[in-house]
Amino acid sequence: MRFGAEHWLPALAAAAEQLDAGESMPVPPKPTGLASLPAPGTPGDGQRATLLSPATCEAMVADLRDVCWQSLARQVAPADPDEALRVCARVAGSEMVLECHADVAESIAVADRARAETICAAIESRKWRGQCFFGSGLALAETDAEYAMGRCAHAEVYQTFCRHDVVGEIALVDLPAAHAQCAREEGDWLTRKTCWHGIGKYLARRDTSEAAAACDASTAEWRGTCYHGVGWGGAERDADATLADCSTRGPYADHCRHGVAAQFKRADPTRAVALCESIQKADTRARCLDFVTR
Repeated sequence: MRFGAEHWLPALAAAAEQLDAGESMPVPPKPTGLASLPAPGTPGDGQRATLLSPATCEAMVADLRDVCWQSLARQVAPADPDEALRVCARVAGSEMVLECHADVAESIAVADRARAETICAAIESRKWRGQCFFGSGLALAETDAEYAMGRCAHAEVYQTFCRHDVVGEIALVDLPAAHAQCAREEGDWLTRKTCWHGIGKYLARRDTSEAAAACDASTAEWRGTCYHGVGWGGAERDADATLADCSTRGPYADHCRHGVAAQFKRADPTRAVALCESIQKADTRARCLDFVTR
């Protein structure tokens, strides 16, 4: 998978602390994971054989061997999914075998969604089955918004976060489609909330003004949540510039600052507290401080 759960599950656990906390929508930042290798027949394909091979993996020390097999499976999956699954079988760690199957499914989801679904459905672990469908949704977000969001219904414990991230990816290429998905107001309160947050956060990673415009066009009820995402996503890129931008956002300035503080929680807790204390709206300030001081 283009992001491995071992990289982001700790952040997911931290995020769960705040799932019912008013304005806050703490969603783990999307990890970058390992870069995908060139697919067969594409520029750079000639490098694949020199990057990884069964011999390469067999020669590695035990601590690195499973990672190598998993990466090799991702490398060969677009050309031969069956061979990729056979490579996964060489992984010694039981958890990594399941993640490897999820990797293969995501790698082929765009080209063969039916096969990807079959691979995901066959994973017995609820956690890895859910992540498998989550990854397939992300893989398809740029090309088929409806189908991609539909994968989140199968993402098990990650359903809410799947909708957040998938709609964010959709917003980057087709904002009207992302707005349309969220405007359906599907699911419970948290599910609806994360949808709008994802739009703000993902667009802010690219440009806070673009993200703010998207939030201004969102449903009024969730506009503050969207701006919380703007603060969080923008702070990942440039915290000081995002804070300056937040100050221009009128009634949503505090929501935006709150999002920046959420991003600061792990990186700079002292600054997170100071930022929460600067929030003008008393209830928002209290929720912000409650979160960053946990």
